[in-house]
Amino acid sequence: MTPRRRRPRALFPAGILLTATLATGVMLGGAAPASAHSSPSAVPNPFQDYSAQDYADALWNLETEVFVRTHEREEHGDCDTVTYEVSHPLGSEPTRTFAHVADPENWWCFGEQGDELRAELEEQDEASEHFFHGRPYENVTQRVPYYGTWADVNGNGVTSRVEIHARDLGNSTFTVSGTYWDHYSGQRVNIGSTETHGEHMIPVGHTWPEMQHRSRKARVAYYNDPMNLTSTIGWINREKAGQTPSEWMPSNEEAWCAYAMTWTHISAKHEISQYASDIDHLRGVLWDCLEEQLEGHDDATLPEGRSGDLDWASLPPSSYPLAATEQVAPREAEGEDHYTQALRRLEREVPVRSVERESRGDCDVQTFTTQHPSNGRTATYARVISEDNGYCAGSEAEELRAELDERAEESEEFFHGSPLAGRSRDYFGYWTDMDGDGVNTRNEVLARDLHEVEWNSTETGVVSGAFHDPYTGEFIRFSPERAALDHIIPVPHAWIEMEHREPGEREAFYNDAGNLLAVSDAARQEKAADAPRNWMPEHEGFRCRYAVAWAETAAAHEISLYASDIAVLRETLYRCLTEEG
Repeated sequence: MTPRRRRPRALFPAGILLTATLATGVMLGGAAPASAHSSPSAVPNPFQDYSAQDYADALWNLETEVFVRTHEREEHGDCDTVTYEVSHPLGSEPTRTFAHVADPENWWCFGEQGDELRAELEEQDEASEHFFHGRPYENVTQRVPYYGTWADVNGNGVTSRVEIHARDLGNSTFTVSGTYWDHYSGQRVNIGSTETHGEHMIPVGHTWPEMQHRSRKARVAYYNDPMNLTSTIGWINREKAGQTPSEWMPSNEEAWCAYAMTWTHISAKHEISQYASDIDHLRGVLWDCLEEQLEGHDDATLPEGRSGDLDWASLPPSSYPLAATEQVAPREAEGEDHYTQALRRLEREVPVRSVERESRGDCDVQTFTTQHPSNGRTATYARVISEDNGYCAGSEAEELRAELDERAEESEEFFHGSPLAGRSRDYFGYWTDMDGDGVNTRNEVLARDLHEVEWNSTETGVVSGAFHDPYTGEFIRFSPERAALDHIIPVPHAWIEMEHREPGEREAFYNDAGNLLAVSDAARQEKAADAPRNWMPEHEGFRCRYAVAWAETAAAHEISLYASDIAVLRETLYRCLTEEG
């Protein structure tokens, strides 16, 4: 999206208003009239029955179009500098900065110090096209001058507020009387006897950091968009106020799908950034809504049908998100179907891991918690470790281990473990002939990944060959000193859960050819046991396939991943899909 510059501009202290008249029936900002709504039933309604395709479109736009916002506040005596960083979800556009000076209560900060800080921000604004100096949002001062009041944006002689109330009341004409269904609370309300507001689901104040730098036409279009408006009880509107989805959701859970759809749709349509916590929340809701729509649907493609009221910035590939394909060698896992399937498995099948570490004298207790994204099932894995992550000895350690044993006996979801500490062969075994053809996994993977392969006299071991290192792109002549097999998901990462699995499961993971690659020994040592948040292949041409391998292996073996690793894999796979398209 392209930022809209507004120069020259004046910054007005509180109490000084810009004059603007918003008369009913007058088009604003030079916008051409849209098709006039002939009746309330023709007014687009955000609370409608959406299809599986609609939810797929929403997820796609959430991950590829909705910018991510961060917020910082720095104190300078009586005034604060408030800064918002807004970044493209796939990093394909420059990061933009929106900053303003405010007092501790978020109003205009008067005085010499405030003027000096504003002058500094103005200098930065003039120096960079990606820096925007604004002012704090003060509802009474900015709402009407910047966004206007309820307008007749369709040229039918009716304001947007009347349109959406008549729509929600189910009236045949643009009159405001009768009862409506309050989607937030799940109850029928008489508009004549109950204070009722026209509610902006994405609040005006949330849009302000960016919208104050847009054209008036853009602000009026957002303010009067019926797909962001609903009728609700006054006290609910005040309770929600400026809260975002991670902070507030309707008490009526039946409204969650449409509410999440609205936040995503309006964010993409009107180019409004969202906090990462809200994007995470919306993602979870939208995936649940999509899965609900797909119950009983066995086809590899989505049922046809899109709402005509949704204006998306872009549409996903036709296979998204239902592509089904067999797991292949990591070097071959490229293309739309593989990326799509990996994404869905990553979102719906891979448990999310978190970790805490508590110091207990000479030992630490390290606790991992995992949660399945679809069924919500949780598990806890705890172990006693030394300061350097090894085995902690001594009487204090024994007491701690006894405590953990007790907890494990009391709960089926609690597991007492131990550090791997170099004992991988004791627990995972070594290279095995999994298919009984006389060749173990190591040599099968070498034969798969190498060119010009030569075998030993018994044809059970690879002795020479050549390959391009997928991690570096470098051409390598095979030798035991220069090449090695790498577990893409490292054994130590899998150990947290694998310790408590059957030996056969550990052996299957260790010998899973889909998680193994022939690489240079130098690249393997550089990667070590790092996960995607800390390490991705230097060779960018392999990153898509690398992300597929992480997602597929984690799902296949039910290995949890940290949220930060999932975020890297998700962004990588969406970038791969956009580049593929």
